Amino acid sequence: MKEATLPLDEDLPGMGQYYCLHCDRYFANVSVRDEHFKTKRHKKRVKQMMGPAPHTQLDADLAAGMGAPDNGLKLMSM
Repeated sequence: MKEATLPLDEDLPGMGQYYCLHCDRYFANVSVRDEHFKTKRHKKRVKQMMGPAPHTQLDADLAAGMGAPDNGLKLMSM
């Protein structure tokens, strides 16, 4: 697996080079990151992210009252 080079950041552990996308964490070196990949927490997060999306934009619009209006069934046709 080829890894993308991340920009150097002195404020992050490992200069920001060792990042876990699934867990949104930075690590001090590659060996610590690789050990993290073997943990139950990481595997659970990967499984959760690969599953179905919990919400869609349509769900958000309907919850905010911005979706298509639901006027019920048409009783009479004109």
